[in-house]
Amino acid sequence: MLWISLVVMLSALRSRHVGVGGNTLRNNTLQRTGCYIRLETPEGFLDSPSYPDSYPPGFDCCYDIARLSSHHCGVKFYAEQLTIVKTPEDGDFCQTDWLSVDSCVPEGGSRFCGNLTGSACSRALRLIFHSSQQNPEDRPDPSVKYRYRLRYQILNDCGGLFQEPAVSDIPGEEGMTCYTRIPDKRGSIHTPFYPEYYSHNLDCVYEFIRPNPFICGIRMRSVEFQLEPSTSTPFGGACADYLQAPGCGFLCGFMNFSWTAVYQPGATGQRFHFHSDEANSHQGFLIAFEQVYHC
Repeated sequence: MLWISLVVMLSALRSRHVGVGGNTLRNNTLQRTGCYIRLETPEGFLDSPSYPDSYPPGFDCCYDIARLSSHHCGVKFYAEQLTIVKTPEDGDFCQTDWLSVDSCVPEGGSRFCGNLTGSACSRALRLIFHSSQQNPEDRPDPSVKYRYRLRYQILNDCGGLFQEPAVSDIPGEEGMTCYTRIPDKRGSIHTPFYPEYYSHNLDCVYEFIRPNPFICGIRMRSVEFQLEPSTSTPFGGACADYLQAPGCGFLCGFMNFSWTAVYQPGATGQRFHFHSDEANSHQGFLIAFEQVYHC
């Protein structure tokens, strides 16, 4: 059984139930090459366009799941079926068709394609689906129905599912915890003691505060990024020291990047978590940011 950890804070969005394709839903906002689906029932199904038939080419869909009560803490998903086109050229990064979490960086860490089933518990509020312009007859197996159906349930009890990092103290700085609240529209974040090497056994949280609801995301650019490189395991690469947007991919090693971390609908902030283990310190990171209106 496949478990997917997607940890993005739920927001107090209230919405209408709309849809596309073969669904019997209200307030249809279908556009010719896209769809927007907002779900406000406490449980139900999230289907691909034209389900149960194969989804059509050239579609971009957005699924918003409403938080109906302040007591709701997350969403449980069960993928009854998820068969999304994956070509040999995709490799480990879904580039043709995919279902993803809108707010994750790097985006590739949140894309799903291929043939998957199983369960997941999530605080994600918005999911995005993209299908390429590829002719259905040119798909890897034209006889297969490429489609997905996810059963979802909004949760009142998330005990043990989403562990918030325990913020550590900064060594040598009496009374200072490694937590940074960032209300600014632009600036930079960095590891403790940068450009000197960061300490061992750190857990730091960088919390960006959304200045107003018209800000859509945080544009981030690496000035320097040097963490301990990933270690090879039988299950792929593993990061001992990392920077992570909750529920998304882990960033480690030496990197250069420029991307936008999109706010979930209605969110008032977004957190990033830096962790270092007990060995092999490096210089750390310096990341420039700007809160932007166009994503």
